[in-house]
Amino acid sequence: ARTGTLARATMLRTSANALWSRFVPAARQHIAGAGAASASRRSFVSSPIAREEDEYEIDEHAPPLNLFGLPARYASALYTAASKAGNIPVVQAEFKTVIDAANADPKFKTFLEDPTMSKAKKIAGLTAFCDGAKFAPITKSFLCVVAENGRLAENQKIYDALEEYTLAAAGQVKATVTSAQALTPEQLKELTAKLQKHVDSGESLKVETKVDPRLVGGFTVAMGEDFFDLSLMSRIRQMEAELAKPIGA
Repeated sequence: ARTGTLARATMLRTSANALWSRFVPAARQHIAGAGAASASRRSFVSSPIAREEDEYEIDEHAPPLNLFGLPARYASALYTAASKAGNIPVVQAEFKTVIDAANADPKFKTFLEDPTMSKAKKIAGLTAFCDGAKFAPITKSFLCVVAENGRLAENQKIYDALEEYTLAAAGQVKATVTSAQALTPEQLKELTAKLQKHVDSGESLKVETKVDPRLVGGFTVAMGEDFFDLSLMSRIRQMEAELAKPIGA
């Protein structure tokens, strides 16, 4: 999945203006220092998610592609640990269970994300939740470290990065298309066809769509290591930046 990244990025950049013209004719940390962790969580505390300035070592269990940002660092640590244990599917499914539970229960979501609640209470609650659900030790340890670092509000983003890693390992490329308004079936079909051309032979494309009115118009495409902003808001910001420059600059 790595070998075609550069070629895919080049081709995507080549077609960016064409995509913009078709769909919008009118118009990317910080990480808190980790606290002391219990012995049962040391494998994660010594990882990059707890010490941002450390370089992590790449091995055969590392994710098959590079993603950037704090959530991706957590996801990379979880993927590597689960890969070494040989239970990535189980860990991924268990992590998804926590996210689904939070989305379905506002009280549980508040429990996870409330910054005023003590980390000790969150860790105790998550430990009980994981033990009751008979989660794998890796999943429980990981969630406790995320709680200890005060990053439970990032769970969905961490899971999204983890999903990209597992898809890449399976020969799939995920493209997340975020548009200001929902794309019509015809627009989605045309865009998917264009993106499919940039997928390596032997890989399959999985397109996920989201709507974000803040884009004003157009869309963004996140595809593996590549991100393309073809939104009207990005164009507006570019124009604002130009207008803010002193005359003659």
